[in-house]
Amino acid sequence: MQELNLRYFQSVAKTGSLSAAAEELHVAVSAVSRQITNLEQRLAIKLFNRQPRGMQLTEAGRVLQAYALRNQLEVSSVIAEMQEVMTRQMRKITVACPDGMAWHFLPSVISSFIVQCPDTRFDLHVVESTRASELVKEGEADIALTFSLSPDIGVKVISSHNAAISALMAKSHPLASKDVLQVKDLSHYPLTMSLNGSTMRYLFDVACSLSGIKVLPSFSCDSLGATYTMVCEHPNMIGLCSAVAVSGKTQQEGLVLKPIQESQLSLRSLQVQVMAERHLPAHLEAFVEFLEKQLVAAA
Repeated sequence: MQELNLRYFQSVAKTGSLSAAAEELHVAVSAVSRQITNLEQRLAIKLFNRQPRGMQLTEAGRVLQAYALRNQLEVSSVIAEMQEVMTRQMRKITVACPDGMAWHFLPSVISSFIVQCPDTRFDLHVVESTRASELVKEGEADIALTFSLSPDIGVKVISSHNAAISALMAKSHPLASKDVLQVKDLSHYPLTMSLNGSTMRYLFDVACSLSGIKVLPSFSCDSLGATYTMVCEHPNMIGLCSAVAVSGKTQQEGLVLKPIQESQLSLRSLQVQVMAERHLPAHLEAFVEFLEKQLVAAA
């Protein structure tokens, strides 16, 4: 049965006459009569008793009316469910970032935001910084948090924050009493840092070269979590990371973060990126504003 047949049938069943149904549907009486007749012929069942004062449902007609009402309610329910799905999808935010931001800082920020806006859903893609920017340009991510040395074409930089490379160590470490460190200070202790190819490793190698020293890390890994655990477990281990990456975490484990004097280690920035020329929806604007406040506090 087509939806048009059921609409005409329901209207006649409800109003009790062809003319009243025609008025409700804003069509000619003949059109209503034709649809009812066609429906009865197709089913080979009489649905109405035609009487001088109107149309009265037969027993079979009352069965169809009950079905039609259930069908209408189910369709309304399905439409409401689809609208709810669309609303949830509209409130989804996809973020791309490197491991350094995904280990602690960003999940902490997202968790706090969900407390305030529980209807917002997040997808987090943990990728290299360059790939995070590409995902924004391709429309696969709404926001990218990337460690960058320069801006990228096709993305808009919402903000840029200092992401200087610092030294993470235990409070009991021999170097913990110093206010500022130099690269050569690190050469006497076991070091954990990212693998070759990262901006951090590149800048550190440049700083070492300019200082005339060579430092080979005891442990290389692209996981900040692994680096953090190494520093926690080894009394003299030093880890390289940015302040924002471990913001709110160091005090819990009795660790300190010390700045390193070499200017090369301050060239890196943490950028918040979105697609160039994109108009951000309200829920995305709200999260960007919330994220900005957390980044400023962390810095």
